[in-house]
Amino acid sequence: MGVITLTKKLFIFDFDGTLVNTFYDSVIAYNKALEQHGREVYHYDKLEDLEFDDFIENMTRDEEILETYGEIYTNSNMEYTKPYPGIMEVLETLDNNPEVELAICSNRIQNLLDMLTERLFSNINFKHVIGYNEGGYFKPNPEMMNQILDHENYSRDEIIYIGDRGTDIKTAKNSNLDLILVTWGQGNSEAYNDSYPLKVIDNPKQLLNL
Repeated sequence: MGVITLTKKLFIFDFDGTLVNTFYDSVIAYNKALEQHGREVYHYDKLEDLEFDDFIENMTRDEEILETYGEIYTNSNMEYTKPYPGIMEVLETLDNNPEVELAICSNRIQNLLDMLTERLFSNINFKHVIGYNEGGYFKPNPEMMNQILDHENYSRDEIIYIGDRGTDIKTAKNSNLDLILVTWGQGNSEAYNDSYPLKVIDNPKQLLNL
C-alpha cells in the first residue's frame, strides 16, 4: 500500500480495546490476584457477560492488587492477548508514511504496556508509549496525554486520538483533541451515540481516510 495523504499527523492510540484484545487474559489474571489477596473473585458464566467499566473501576482502585495483577499477567501465557484483526496492517501503513507519527496513551501499568508493545508491535515505531505509573492519574485526567502533547508542536487539528469507550471520549474532551471511536473494543451504545467523536468506525482501515 502506497503513502496516503492524511490531514492528521499524530495518531495517539488507546491500547486495550483499541489496538489489542487484552480483556480475557486481564480478567483471568485479576481474579488470580484477588484470590491471592483473599478477596472475592469475579463470578461469570461467560467473559462476554462482564461489565467492562465496572471491572476496570474496581481493578484500578487498589494499588497492591493492581501490582499483583501486573506480576501475574506478565508471567501468564497471554493466550488471548493479540491485536484486533486489521490493526497491524493499518499501523504498518501509517508507520511507513513519513508525514505521520504514532503514539500510545493507555491506563495500563507502564512496565506491562512497554512489554506488550514490544512483544506485539516490535516492528512499529511508536514515538511515545505512555502508561500508568504509581502515584499518577488515570485517564480521563489529561495528565497522561499531556506527557505526549507537551513534547509535540502539532496543532490540535493535526492530532487524532483513537479509543473505544466513554473514558476515551472524556479524555479527548479534557485534552481538547479530536476523537475516533472504534466499535471492536469494550464500548457501548451510549458511547457510540455520543456527539463528540468525529467518527465511529467498524474497521481499522477507516483510519486511513482521515
